[in-house]
Amino acid sequence: MNHKKLLSLCTSVIMLSACSGGGDSGPPQSSVTPSIGVFNDSLVAGLHYETPTYTGTTNSAGEYEYLPGESVTFSVGGIVLGSSVAGPVITPLSLVPGASDATHPVVTNIVRLLLTLDDDGDPDNGINISADAIAAAANQSVDFNAAELATDPGMNSLLAALPGTPALVDATTAQSHFSATLASQSNWQSLSWGSGTWKSNTL
Repeated sequence: MNHKKLLSLCTSVIMLSACSGGGDSGPPQSSVTPSIGVFNDSLVAGLHYETPTYTGTTNSAGEYEYLPGESVTFSVGGIVLGSSVAGPVITPLSLVPGASDATHPVVTNIVRLLLTLDDDGDPDNGINISADAIAAAANQSVDFNAAELATDPGMNSLLAALPGTPALVDATTAQSHFSATLASQSNWQSLSWGSGTWKSNTL
């Protein structure tokens, strides 16, 4: 009889422990509604992003997921573009501390890379980084602090590995493009995101 009572008690303790959940571990990720942000240098698809909570690839609308207060890091293959406080809109300017405009040399180098990786070479319809380009960048690194990106060994190694061996977009083109992006962004009055759709009520 004592053995039966002991077995019953042990069973009850195990069941109670399982139901208690083991303490305060916070809500499961599936119950958290993420905020949706956009990476904009034209809308950029194919960027890998990572926050403490979410990781993935920006979609055709340049969207990524985050929780308010988190930081986010963007990369292509092994090439880290930089990190920023996550928010509704991130641009290359956001990734460079102290940068104030499109002429900052590190910002310019990031934009040059993104424009070079665009699969159709037309940023007016968005920048799309293909799976082949991501694979080519897997073991690469680029020094965005290089005085001239065209002389960076990492950049030249990447160009040689990319499908079609594209030419690196020049600094003047990159600065002109990104200046136009920032000018358009300053006119946005409202943004709405949803399931791959990005809209501006002022455009």
